[in-house]
Amino acid sequence: MIRRLLYFFWILPLYLGFITIQQITVHFGTLQTYERGVSIAADVTDFDIKQIAAQSNGYVVITFPLPDGNQTERKLSLSIQMAQRIIDTQVIPIRYLEDSWQPIVMIPTYELQKSTSFLNAIIALIGFIITITAAIFATKYIHTSKQENMDIQIERV
Repeated sequence: MIRRLLYFFWILPLYLGFITIQQITVHFGTLQTYERGVSIAADVTDFDIKQIAAQSNGYVVITFPLPDGNQTERKLSLSIQMAQRIIDTQVIPIRYLEDSWQPIVMIPTYELQKSTSFLNAIIALIGFIITITAAIFATKYIHTSKQENMDIQIERV
């Protein structure tokens, strides 16, 4: 019974595989938006940095005109490194591509955003490879332990 619980170990590599794919799509979406997006000047309406113990992050709320002429507002989360690059900026140059996985790219943080998503994908991929290897060994262990329990021992009396 306890050994069957090892099958739940497969959830971890599946999750890391999902995170890897998600980070790869973010990375390629960032590249696509930067290369093919429309350049727009976005106005900063709100900016905040949160410092909670060992984790610091923040957000920025920007308003900008869409290519069709409508005005839109978006709230973007930021790492502390990204926030430092735009902390005193009232107007942020952005690239916008509506059909992209990453529709908004802030030009001052583009290189950091691109490298962060790439490194996140690599780390998740390494974790995926390690955990899938462990899951394969756990599954083999379950199957071999089942076979050992199935052996019939006949004793002559």
